[in-house]
Amino acid sequence: MPEKPSIAIPIVDGMTLFEIGMPLEALGYDWDHDASPLYDVVLCGDLRGVRVHGGPRLTPQRPMSALAEAGTVLVPAIRPGEPVSPTLLRELRRAAATGARMVSLCTGAFALAEAGLLDGRRATTHWRWAELFRRTYPGVELDPRAIYVDDGVLTSAGSAAGLDLCLHLIRTDHGQHAANTIARNLVIASHRDGDQAQYVAADPLTEQAHWLDELRTWLRANLHEDVTLERLAAAAAVSPRTLARRFERDLATTPMRWVSAERIAVAKTLLETTDLPIDRVSHEAGYYSPVTFRAGFTSEVGVTPGRYRARFAARAV
Repeated sequence: MPEKPSIAIPIVDGMTLFEIGMPLEALGYDWDHDASPLYDVVLCGDLRGVRVHGGPRLTPQRPMSALAEAGTVLVPAIRPGEPVSPTLLRELRRAAATGARMVSLCTGAFALAEAGLLDGRRATTHWRWAELFRRTYPGVELDPRAIYVDDGVLTSAGSAAGLDLCLHLIRTDHGQHAANTIARNLVIASHRDGDQAQYVAADPLTEQAHWLDELRTWLRANLHEDVTLERLAAAAAVSPRTLARRFERDLATTPMRWVSAERIAVAKTLLETTDLPIDRVSHEAGYYSPVTFRAGFTSEVGVTPGRYRARFAARAV
């Protein structure tokens, strides 16, 4: 019998049980009693035990140094903005040097980036931490919209998106039929459409730009108007050039892209909380054409307005 592909999951204090258990179940569980699991999955870390978030203590099967012996190293989510374990960083670099396939779930991308393994590559992480990631690791081409990214090193978005990446690994290593079988056992879609944008909270902007509050109020009252850069600047009582500098400084975007994001945010709220027809939602969000709205919404959010409503409408919860 050929040897099963090996996957090592490094665990350190503070990780969440969900992020550790998810790949264990998706990749290493014996779903078929007549066949063995698809992968040989082991937990690696301090053999004295690791305290995960919420209290439970896990005992790894192998020391952290065993990462270098695995064909794939999969890093669960870590606490972003906090120092990464030097032992973890050292062993991640050593495993990568031996040719291991490097994978992260959610904010595990911070560990791979801190180890220098994402420099010059495209990657993703949880949308909530995208700005911190971008500021901390400017050498990484972050795609905060993607559910997962496979650019030699593999990264996924937050929480359940890790299952999408696990299924991608199965498709890559064992084929579509195997991925479909595991997806049915997990009771999830074998492949999800769309991207993270559909899950981002309605307010698409960071909270640091408090000067935007009055401007947002003005915009929401004038969504049906032809909002130009000049009108926006006049409402903010500054010149167009000054307004553009403020947006670049505080939000790393342009005023008109912000207007588009605000229109999408209004549309999301209406789709979630009302039964208004899609054409009416388009009008209320300030779009002149329902066709333009549908195309713009789908491009920005990753799914159509109708499909977004089906997933997130309050009545469907």
